[in-house]
Amino acid sequence: MTDLKNLNLTLLEKKDTNSILELINLIQPNIPWSKEYFKWQFFENPIGSAKIYGIKNLEKKVVAIYSAVPKKIKLINYNLKGRMIQDVMTHPDYRGQGYLHKLSAICLKDMKENNEIGYTFPNEKSEKSFRRNNWHELCNIPLRTKIIRKNLNNKPDLDITEVKGNFDQTVCSIWENSGIKIGISRDTKYLNWRYRKPGSKYFKFILNSNQGILILKIFKDKQNSFLHICDLFVKENKKELILSALEFAEQFGKKNNCKVLTSWCNKNHFYSKYYDYFKMNLTSNLRYSFIFFNNEELKDLKISEKWYLSQGDSDVY
Repeated sequence: MTDLKNLNLTLLEKKDTNSILELINLIQPNIPWSKEYFKWQFFENPIGSAKIYGIKNLEKKVVAIYSAVPKKIKLINYNLKGRMIQDVMTHPDYRGQGYLHKLSAICLKDMKENNEIGYTFPNEKSEKSFRRNNWHELCNIPLRTKIIRKNLNNKPDLDITEVKGNFDQTVCSIWENSGIKIGISRDTKYLNWRYRKPGSKYFKFILNSNQGILILKIFKDKQNSFLHICDLFVKENKKELILSALEFAEQFGKKNNCKVLTSWCNKNHFYSKYYDYFKMNLTSNLRYSFIFFNNEELKDLKISEKWYLSQGDSDVY
């Protein structure tokens, strides 16, 4: 049973930044957050500020957080209000008392009242909480991988332009004409916010004079370098560019000494045949995507084949 006696359950604000960062960096010292990153993640989103549900102790220190970041979710020809649940954690001294369960219930109540769609990519420890709260299991994270070949001689049939700064407004037409049924809306403002994440370097490309977008990121662990396709989408009548973009990405990976190319693409999504032909196969994993909605008229949200999911949706490698 949750005992909140002598504790303060509240929506956290910018003034709580130092206390929130203290908690986050205690829980994950290997990937610490800076104030710049915190501000970008929760307060610079063009759609609006995040809701950070929190619990404070008697000393007014934050001991638990449950974050809901605003998103626009495309469903066919409409944009729905959404929240991505992320950065859920409790101080070690306060675990096992149901704090996150309480915060999640309040967040879920708010989403219902505001007709918001929820989506999340929880780790294995958090997954059970979403199942208990009747979130719908959308699918396994559709991770695809390919060992980058050593002998690459063919030049992709592709006119590609690197974007050094921000995308301009013309890229809106790519997403709007992509034919993608469901996904996080990727307009210019969103893309420019998403891909200026502090401390990260992205390689951004326009395909064939504004017919598609490709965004790459190099990630290094102790043994290997990976090239991640964070985003790849094209206009609906130019779907053949997907294969050329995958070939370009492999070439780019080879030039940058990467060993493995990765991307997300759902099985039976209309891009999947190009990934299959490229022999970029789905990889078995134990991570799942969950969604929540409170209106049966939105039941198409349960159809994973219609979702455009990308590594840029999560950025957790």
